[in-house]
Amino acid sequence: MTLRKVPAALALGLLASMLAHGGLYGGEHAMGGGYHAALVQMALAGAVGLFLFFGLLAASGKNAVVDGSVLAARLLERLPGYGSLCIAAGAWYGVAECLEPQHAAASLLAVPLLLAAASWLVAVLTRGVVAVLAGALIAAWRAAFSPRTPVWFARSHSLRPTRRILWTRRRFARPPPIGLDYCA
Repeated sequence: MTLRKVPAALALGLLASMLAHGGLYGGEHAMGGGYHAALVQMALAGAVGLFLFFGLLAASGKNAVVDGSVLAARLLERLPGYGSLCIAAGAWYGVAECLEPQHAAASLLAVPLLLAAASWLVAVLTRGVVAVLAGALIAAWRAAFSPRTPVWFARSHSLRPTRRILWTRRRFARPPPIGLDYCA
């Protein structure tokens, strides 16, 4: 894992560990004990920060791509892998459990399974959000430069009849008939 993926892994790992803790204990107790509010604020700040980061990164790369899927593929390279996300979720879970006062212990089999499932769910949702963000940005960028149709051009135009145009141009194009001079 590269160093630039570490902040995303930590932010998403905290979300995954909170999801796994909620799945293990439900509403029995808060994750982190007295530090629960700080952990929730950190998770919220990390999620919003990642969303803004990927939004600004997508906005800076929108001119270089034609399709939203290309931009999404470039942005997905910046997301951490599943393994690093599981490690970060386990680290956050361990830190939160050390901060909590004593409570009923969870099953040693359920904790890694729920951490893995929560990490997978967070990874899938994050990849979906990044793909939707890239597609929406490309769609908005294209819509900004589409020409507006004025109201007076909204109805269909009927062309002038060609006969009237030809009659006005041919009105004096020929001399009067010869037969009128000999009738009088």
